[in-house]
Amino acid sequence: MPIYTNADGLEVRFGSDIGKRGFRAGVTTGAGKRRELVLDIDLVALGANGTSFTSDLNNDGTNEAFNPSNTALPVGAVIDQVRVVNIVTPAGGTGVVIGTYQEAGTVVDDDGIATTITGTAGAQVGTQVSAATGPWFVAAKATGTYTAGRIKVIDVR
Repeated sequence: MPIYTNADGLEVRFGSDIGKRGFRAGVTTGAGKRRELVLDIDLVALGANGTSFTSDLNNDGTNEAFNPSNTALPVGAVIDQVRVVNIVTPAGGTGVVIGTYQEAGTVVDDDGIATTITGTAGAQVGTQVSAATGPWFVAAKATGTYTAGRIKVIDVR
């Protein structure tokens, strides 16, 4: 089913596509107050040295920010841990970092969540989302061009 973007820039989905989030972050609930932000990343779709932004603010054909409907880490949330799971073995590129950004695409810390594709924790793991820069949107940034690969990033907060 096609996705329609209304005049406010919000996605409207129909039929069997309702509720699908594609390669955008989503939140799962667990026991107690802990939540997981889960982000599927298609490394090939990132392109050469690309970042997994989801919105094209200036209509130039390049995504450089996030849609307000994307799931963010809210102000005050504490990032307890991060896991990176390989779904499809990466090939081609030389590296991927996972970091945080503001809604308009401004970098907070481009490798603050994970400094490597294997999930080495970045500097923001164990910290609280700042009121000065939050909420934080999570994105992957590739180095090089991937010809294969899909990963899942799980932030526990």
